Parts: sequence; C-alpha cells; structure tokens
Amino acid sequence: MVLTEMQLGSAVSSSKLDRYDIVKLTLEWISLNRQSEDFRKLTQDEMINKALSDVVTDVATPEKMEELRKKQKKLIKAEASTEGEGC
Repeated sequence: MVLTEMQLGSAVSSSKLDRYDIVKLTLEWISLNRQSEDFRKLTQDEMINKALSDVVTDVATPEKMEELRKKQKKLIKAEASTEGEGC
C-alpha cells in the first residue's frame, strides 16, 4: 500500500525511527528490490514513495532486509555454481 503525500508526512513524523534511519532504510529497501516485479515498472519518484511507505508502515524492516539479502546471496551462489558446471 502506498500512502498519499499527506499520510506519508504524518507517518514519517510519528515514526519510532528518526529521519536519518528512515532515509537509510528506504535506500536499502530500494537497492534490494530494484529488480523485483513490484519495483521494476515504477518511475524513480514512485519507487521512492513506495519504499518510503514500506519503511514507515513496517513492511520493510531491518530483519526483513537481512532475510532478503541472505536469499539474494544464496541465489547468486546457486547461479554461479550452475554457470561453473557448464564450463
């Protein structure tokens, strides 16, 4: 769910996170999801708004980001080993 600009402003100001943490987590969430189906089709502004909404509504938490990082590392290792078998 993407929040409206007014809702987003209210959510940021009432968030338990400070603004710097919100920005940091938003950038990390974008980086982790840039190639995902949900983010790939978005414009840059839409991507930022979606990621920011995800962070302030606890869709994107540090724990979920760590899980996603681990999954991506496993996927990269699996792809590398598959490519290595073809040589």
